[in-house]
Amino acid sequence: MESDLKTDILKATIKVFNKKGLKLTMDDVAVQMGISKKTIYKFYDSKEEIFDKIVDYIFDGIKEREKEILEEEGLSLEQRARKLLAAFPESYTEIDFTKLGDLKDKYPKIYKKLYKRLDSGWEPTIELLEEGRRQGLYRQDADFTIFKIMMDASVARFFETDTLRKAKISYVDALNQVVDILLTGIKA
Repeated sequence: MESDLKTDILKATIKVFNKKGLKLTMDDVAVQMGISKKTIYKFYDSKEEIFDKIVDYIFDGIKEREKEILEEEGLSLEQRARKLLAAFPESYTEIDFTKLGDLKDKYPKIYKKLYKRLDSGWEPTIELLEEGRRQGLYRQDADFTIFKIMMDASVARFFETDTLRKAKISYVDALNQVVDILLTGIKA
């Protein structure tokens, strides 16, 4: 029950963040949830702590989705690679990832953590791409370290600028476009 309420606070904060960005207040989150601000402070000491936990919540969910994809039956290697690179839990479609770059100035430690989480856990994906190379699906000369850097840089760029917002492109659509372009470029 207690962990459900902690997660509900994170989800409510995400909803308010999508509307107000970093200008959100604990009062805003309390109103969103229909609880007192005091209840929120029983679980989280500050807005910064909530943002820190949101980074873990988001990336833990993405890693869980990646695990599901790796275990999913009936997918070709290429389908699995595409889904894995664009792994995104359905429940995250409402998160405005384009606003995460706003953390850079106000909460640099959290922003650094965001990048660290983005840069970690690539081993299953690289193994899958290597298997694709062994099967002749991907070029022998494709450097997957460069591939990873390009993928990371693209996602980071989405966080750092409001280009997607201005172009009215969702983060999910942009991510799928990047995956398509990068995978098409390494096809044998």
